[in-house]
Amino acid sequence: MAVLQQFMTENIRTCSPSDDIRTVASVMEDENVGMVPVESDGKLVGCVTDRDIVVKGLARDVGSNEIRISDIMTEKIITGKPGMPVEDASLLMQDHQIRRLMIVEDGKLKGIVSLGDLAASKQADQAAGNALSEISK
Repeated sequence: MAVLQQFMTENIRTCSPSDDIRTVASVMEDENVGMVPVESDGKLVGCVTDRDIVVKGLARDVGSNEIRISDIMTEKIITGKPGMPVEDASLLMQDHQIRRLMIVEDGKLKGIVSLGDLAASKQADQAAGNALSEISK
């Protein structure tokens, strides 16, 4: 049985709730990612996406240096555990309409699994394909 730890990306760059959106946009550019987890005191407290920066941040009529990640981040995040079966994770992602799942253990971020990560594996391909199909509806 395939588990998330086999597919997750580790050593993820994170940001702080007090960071401004320009700083986080630079992290996204440097890492070529569309989402950055938000940590405070070593604990995962949310995430911010490139869409959050544009829709919740830049659409405001204030300077980008004035907007803090805490103002635009998603605090209610769906997470998985390293030992979670891929099929369970795919269903979780499908049920919550998410394309990325943060992998957490003892409140600490261990990695991230995307539908693309799961689709790249023959073992997980069918589960990821089903989830992507449902999310895209």
